[in-house]
Amino acid sequence: MQNSPLVSVVILNYNGIKFVERCLRSVLNTHYPNFEVIFVDNASTDGGLELAKEKFGRDSRLKFVINDRNCGFAQGNNIGFEHSRGEYIVFLNNDTEVDPEWITRLVEVMSSDPSIGAAQSKLLSMQDPKRIDACGLMLTPYGFFVEKGSGEIDCRQYDSVVEIFAAKGAAIAVKRKVLEEVGPFDPDYFIFSEEADLCWRIWLAGYRVVFVPKSVVFHVTAGTVRAIWPEGRPLYWYKNTLATLLKNLGFKELVKMLPSFTLLSFVGIVKNRGTIRQLPLFVKANAEIIANFRNIWRKRMWVQRRIRKEKDEKILPRVMQGAFPK
Repeated sequence: MQNSPLVSVVILNYNGIKFVERCLRSVLNTHYPNFEVIFVDNASTDGGLELAKEKFGRDSRLKFVINDRNCGFAQGNNIGFEHSRGEYIVFLNNDTEVDPEWITRLVEVMSSDPSIGAAQSKLLSMQDPKRIDACGLMLTPYGFFVEKGSGEIDCRQYDSVVEIFAAKGAAIAVKRKVLEEVGPFDPDYFIFSEEADLCWRIWLAGYRVVFVPKSVVFHVTAGTVRAIWPEGRPLYWYKNTLATLLKNLGFKELVKMLPSFTLLSFVGIVKNRGTIRQLPLFVKANAEIIANFRNIWRKRMWVQRRIRKEKDEKILPRVMQGAFPK
């Protein structure tokens, strides 16, 4: 590409020794001519950081940022953003392997339209490359975020650039000026739903989030999640998703979605995970929401008064489940 803008690839690592060499090698072999890599280590103890330094430390495009504790996915990526210089910021999981043209395809689409604030690559399963990991997140009328195409055989059924509700955090690209306008990931989330929260603010600020099918990334499904937070995942997902609804929905839609989301979440957790073990965690998650409600409400006021430029009536019909053309 001529006049290629600088792209910053932020790779967060926590005890990912079995992923980092393959990920970094593929990223550093990217064909795009102007990029940097910020490798953020969240106080790993498995030797992955040392391996990355040994294998790739001499590459001038690679910068290491070492945290003194596990800051989680949200804050860890925010720290990477603080050390970046690019016009475009790509947050990439360490359990990925990228196609050599992946950045080029992202930049081509994102630079073609000033209304695009963020984009997601096509995520294919590392374990079975013929299967889709995710083609973006969509919003359901009940407040859930669902992965479009997850588990389907890739038959080019999602090969159009289309609007999505949110980009999955495994491979999300955001324009720097948009991040500076709407703010980075919410550090209180630690992990889960942080990308949906960020992309929702991007929509509310008047930008769009799109899926870029020609940008291909292979992803080990849930590889990073198991390392960062091995237990209690459904309940922390519930807590953060509930906070996301409370912060970003207009009052009318919040009143409509909140009861169904809470009830269906409880039913789903009990049905799929077992009442005895999961019920106390469900109660704890709601108790934490109540204890932190003042902080959540403060963030809601900031979003609704400072970020929101578009009404729900304009956004929601475009990002509800089923918005992909068949």
